Amino acid sequence: MCGIAGIYRFAGSGPDRSSVEAMLAPLVPRGPDDQGVDAEGPLTVGNRRLAVLDLSSAGHQPMRDRSGRWLLTFNGEIYNFRALKRELGLRDADLRSRTDTEVLLHAWDRWGVEALPRLVGQWAFAIYDAVECELFITRDRFGEKPLFFHRDAEALTFGSSIHALLESGRVTRELDPAALKEYLSLRYVVAPRTIVAGVEKLPGGHFLHVKGGRVVTRRWYEPRFQPAAARRPRAGLVEEFDALLRQAASRCLVADVPTALLLSDGIDSNGIRAVLDDGPEPVRSFTFVPAPGAGGGAFAEKGSGTIPGEGSVTTIAVTPRERIDCMIPAFGSLTEPVGDGASLATWLLIRRAREHATVFLCGHGGDEVLGGYRLSQDRFRLATLRRFAWLPRPLLGRALDRHLFGAGSLEDRRARLRASTADRVPEAARYLIHRPLPEADVDLLLGGAAPANEPYLAGVDRLYADVGAGAADLDRMQAVMLRTFLSENILSFADSVAMDSSAELRMPYLDRDVVDFVLSLPPWARVGRWPARSNTKRILRWWGRDHLPDSVTRGRKRAFNFGNLPPLLSRYGEEVRGLALDTPAVRAGLPGLDRWLSRSPDTFRGPWEGTLWALLALGVWCEALGIRG
Repeated sequence: MCGIAGIYRFAGSGPDRSSVEAMLAPLVPRGPDDQGVDAEGPLTVGNRRLAVLDLSSAGHQPMRDRSGRWLLTFNGEIYNFRALKRELGLRDADLRSRTDTEVLLHAWDRWGVEALPRLVGQWAFAIYDAVECELFITRDRFGEKPLFFHRDAEALTFGSSIHALLESGRVTRELDPAALKEYLSLRYVVAPRTIVAGVEKLPGGHFLHVKGGRVVTRRWYEPRFQPAAARRPRAGLVEEFDALLRQAASRCLVADVPTALLLSDGIDSNGIRAVLDDGPEPVRSFTFVPAPGAGGGAFAEKGSGTIPGEGSVTTIAVTPRERIDCMIPAFGSLTEPVGDGASLATWLLIRRAREHATVFLCGHGGDEVLGGYRLSQDRFRLATLRRFAWLPRPLLGRALDRHLFGAGSLEDRRARLRASTADRVPEAARYLIHRPLPEADVDLLLGGAAPANEPYLAGVDRLYADVGAGAADLDRMQAVMLRTFLSENILSFADSVAMDSSAELRMPYLDRDVVDFVLSLPPWARVGRWPARSNTKRILRWWGRDHLPDSVTRGRKRAFNFGNLPPLLSRYGEEVRGLALDTPAVRAGLPGLDRWLSRSPDTFRGPWEGTLWALLALGVWCEALGIRG
């Protein structure tokens, strides 16, 4: 794992080496073990290294191949690099290191961009061809590793965090008004836009091709929902899933440093734990619990009776005061601001567990890929609303208003729902797994200063329009969820909080082969039509009947217990609100902030609590990065 930075010159000249060195400074936590800067033609690149494979100096980056044609700066892990090494016919004598970085150089030399589908892992890297004088910058399938860039007439500047780009001196420290509106609505910003004016992020599954003065963005990966034509027996599906999940967990253990598991009481992480418990070596687990008024966040072996199974489980309990004290370092370390309280809890969990491991497996991605959360209830609810949308408004108006998102009157939204086909109901409802902040609240915060050319939830409409015409309703829901809540919220903060402790998160449920298999399943094998707790993540639950306790496979889906904001507001209200109110950039962009925050603490539930988390993260982050407008 590493942090990367670079400047590619279209024209002119400048102190690019010193600029790249300045960009690497905020990336030190991402790579505390080594630093390197190199240049070739119009490109200057840098790297901060966290040594996970081959801890020797042979893994130094940026790395060149022996011929001198390729120059690579790489952030990530290629879990299947040993299989690729065999496929490439490489012997140990052909390599100068035992790193996946060097194997990646050989893979690119052999296959070019066609190497990308062969890679299993997480990455963001830039590779320069000194013969053809062209640069490729690419990101993994879902965006587990970050990549931000800025372009002007003179140069393309890129790096692993927005902070790194700001240190280049080429980016103004200003918020993007249109992105700010989306951030208030969703609690994150959807690629390619970011919250900072002039800064873009490369979407997951895309690459940039740079040659001369031309920059082209291309998609190299898209999740494909392709149910098999023939109905396969459940037993066969479960057997195949078992083999793929075990393979994915095994891949995620490839490291020359200690590994561990982040554990909750849910089925996703416990599924991984069950697989790891069958392995040759025990893997330690860590779990987070809020401890109101109790303890000082000390370790307690086997401290949670809600977590089934044997083995070492360390419970990390955190008091409300500790959560307040950690907001500034945690939110200030984000590669981009995200409004999710789970980010703070995950930061605390990894920070405490870091002395025991460098690599942590987790269950992130399980809900989005396998079909979790409330998808069975929401599918049923939306289908029912469409069927009965003709009923008089007094009978159905409240339900329609709550579940049909978007601008426009309730009658307009109801007409849109009635005109949709069954498969396009999620698109008509602008369905998101999380409820966006209502438009009236967004307008209040912006004080009427919202960009006229950026309609409320316009980005969600664009994402649904991008889904294939033949997709089922569940396919549409999951396709948009993968590009929103997973990529822009969970993966963004997960990478940030781990790397701030110089740790790496790995996610077996996002394994290439697991994802391809699950998305090839018909909807009934992912989510049932009827609302029931056993009707989500069905393939995992079927598998779990032979591998997990009934309390896990049949238990109700519970949110990550990271602690709610209303109790903190009641106890530390002035201090918490001050994190947003005392930030010049936030106050300037949100004239209605004082009025919006003046509400009673108990009103900050659901999307209102989510947006308050977003405002706290934004305020702290802007102060940390020196953003003033």
